[in-house]
Amino acid sequence: MTTSVSQLGDVASTSHTTEELLLGDSDVFDQLSMMVEKGINLPVVYWQIAYVLICLLLGWLCWYLLKKFELKRLLIQQENEALVDNECVEEKKFWGTFFFNFRRLLIDLSGPIFSMFFILIGSLITRKLGLLPHKELPIEVIVWLVLEAYIVIKIVVFIAHGVFTDPAHIKSFDNALVWMVWILVVLQIIGILPKLTAWMERTQIAIGDANEDPVTLWILFTGIITIAVTLFVAKWIGQFFESWFNSIPSIQANIKVVVNRLVKVLLMICAILIGMSAAGIDITVLGVFGGAIGVGLGFGLQKIASNYVSGFIILIDRSIKIGDLVNVAGVEGTITDIKTRYTVVKAFDGSVTIIPNESFVTSNVKNVTYGDGPGRTTVVMSVDYSCNVEEVIDLMTSIVERQPRVLREPKPYTLLTNFGADGIDLTSYFWVPDPGIGTVSLRSAISRAMLKEFNAHGINIPYPQRDVRILSIPDVVCKVESDSNSNQS
Repeated sequence: MTTSVSQLGDVASTSHTTEELLLGDSDVFDQLSMMVEKGINLPVVYWQIAYVLICLLLGWLCWYLLKKFELKRLLIQQENEALVDNECVEEKKFWGTFFFNFRRLLIDLSGPIFSMFFILIGSLITRKLGLLPHKELPIEVIVWLVLEAYIVIKIVVFIAHGVFTDPAHIKSFDNALVWMVWILVVLQIIGILPKLTAWMERTQIAIGDANEDPVTLWILFTGIITIAVTLFVAKWIGQFFESWFNSIPSIQANIKVVVNRLVKVLLMICAILIGMSAAGIDITVLGVFGGAIGVGLGFGLQKIASNYVSGFIILIDRSIKIGDLVNVAGVEGTITDIKTRYTVVKAFDGSVTIIPNESFVTSNVKNVTYGDGPGRTTVVMSVDYSCNVEEVIDLMTSIVERQPRVLREPKPYTLLTNFGADGIDLTSYFWVPDPGIGTVSLRSAISRAMLKEFNAHGINIPYPQRDVRILSIPDVVCKVESDSNSNQS
């Protein structure tokens, strides 16, 4: 056994630690080929394969048992929360959903984590017993890389599901990530990735002063990756904060929008600064860009800057909010969203109008739901001059009072508002508790009910009539010449 171990140790003498492997100092595939070629008849090779397979089996068994019992309990808990959905507070529901998804992630990661733990324990035991050489062998390294890749994929996918909302984008990102990670693992195993990394470290790019430290392709690549990762994590934190903050019912919608926008902007700025610092880029160069932006705001970006500032103003002073019924710039509808630069107004016909935020600050805005109280509306009817006006007024008031949306206090009433050219104009005034949802259908229902009652009571609705009276007819003298006179002439 000692001879076999020493022979295998000579074969594996080119093997290095995992850290050296990731730095590109070894070729795992060549080591594995050499191991199979020169040590296939040695029992110690099978000891290595056996203990790795046993560790993977134990890890899978632990994952199966944990999934069988813990996941079943989580599903039952989620079903119980769904049954009392109406009684749950939104914030508690948010945290419940988050911890449910997080525990499912831990269950999915438990398999590779347990396998890596058993491989670590098995490696220590086999080397303590002298069954394997002290240096890591290719099979261990390959299995370890595969398990690490699986963990990375699962964690990044979990974060991506909180960043992207479109299922198509999530699926595309998942597929791209899986392919990229497994390609990197394969390149690492066959030895191409270490050589590519070394080539990028040697390749220099001429940027700036030649006397300064040269910028290599590897530094540029790692800088871009670092900034991208920090921005990705910042966006995930921003989405997580927005979901949690929006679940708090005691905070007004406008405050939620303002805080969410500010937090996301601050996170993005911090991510860019951290990424640039980690990549070795001097952040003082941002002063040049700041000056350029200032010049641009002074000349060509005034309107854009005004809209951005106006967006924060209307969100902070709460003059309008999501769900308000407004009339601005000739557009009437309900506000469905308030962006940093513009506001989305949806009309009653379903059309959507994008209005710059500056219009809400510099022009007159009619906000029907600003006071969050009842609103008054009217219905106008015309009756013939021959009708009994008092009877018609009582009839119109009773029709309005029968509508379920009409408030009893203040009490509806009807007034004679005009003596028209064709009839008497009567106007019914009444209040509704929710003018924000519109009153067109209510006024239509009241008008149809009044028309029906008028026909039943014989009340005439006038239409334009004009009487033409001829006061006098002037004398007309007609001279008729006979045919004989015509022939004579």
